[in-house]
Amino acid sequence: MFQDFSEQTRPEQGPPRLAALRAEIAAEGLSGFVVPRTDAHQGERVAPRDERLAWLTGFTGSAGFACVLPDTAGIFVDGRYRIQAGIQTAPEFSQEDWAETRLSSWLINLLPDGGRIGFDPWLHSARWLESLEKELSGREIRLVATDNLVDRAWTDRPLRPSGPVTAYPAELAGKGDETKRAEICSILASAGQAACVLTLPDSICWLLNIRGSDIPRIPVVQAFAILRSDGRMELFSDPEKFEALGPDKAIELQPWDAFESALARLSGPVRVDKASAPLAISRTLEAA
Repeated sequence: MFQDFSEQTRPEQGPPRLAALRAEIAAEGLSGFVVPRTDAHQGERVAPRDERLAWLTGFTGSAGFACVLPDTAGIFVDGRYRIQAGIQTAPEFSQEDWAETRLSSWLINLLPDGGRIGFDPWLHSARWLESLEKELSGREIRLVATDNLVDRAWTDRPLRPSGPVTAYPAELAGKGDETKRAEICSILASAGQAACVLTLPDSICWLLNIRGSDIPRIPVVQAFAILRSDGRMELFSDPEKFEALGPDKAIELQPWDAFESALARLSGPVRVDKASAPLAISRTLEAA
């Protein structure tokens, strides 16, 4: 894999950004906010606009997260990144060993009287929330879904990737995308499920035999999708990226902001991967 060793962040950028985030946390009446490395697609590699952890802390490793409280900010990394995190982050961020210190125990220790910890439900899975709530059971620490407070403070946040989508030949993929969709629809129908929600870009690219350039050095297209048991499919992304492919009667291209309303219109059992799909999807479906 090609590696870029250019310096993308500086430790001195962290403290003023930390102060800006704390101002947003206070404005929401929260005790803290969790900042994960992942994006809404739960990928290890993310687009520049989703580098929230790097923007806030300076840490550019592929795994980790931060939790910001009024007087403490912890950055959690595993053994691979201890030296890197120490070099890239300012002293205002206390380095925590992800393998040895769980977020729940860290919060319980620092918030003995309880508190309200905010998180973006588009950046965490339902399984993450279930696990953390279980570990905090019996404590007066509440997890509160909110919009992304980092995005409020990040005034020069990059735009979404806009590279064109290309077709991947069926002879190299092994099967045409129509065949793949039909096989999944058969599984859904036999299970009595009305639809499935797809959130992983590599899964969507495999299913539709497409490739893109939304993530550096990984040929995927960022998108969400809803595949119905009757074969209809809705694809949510930037439609202009797909113009070179031409129309497909079975696939309806829609913009990103149409995704939530499309979820709310679904009826019947819907298959969702709780380990990888954003919590916001499950909550939208449950509310509908």
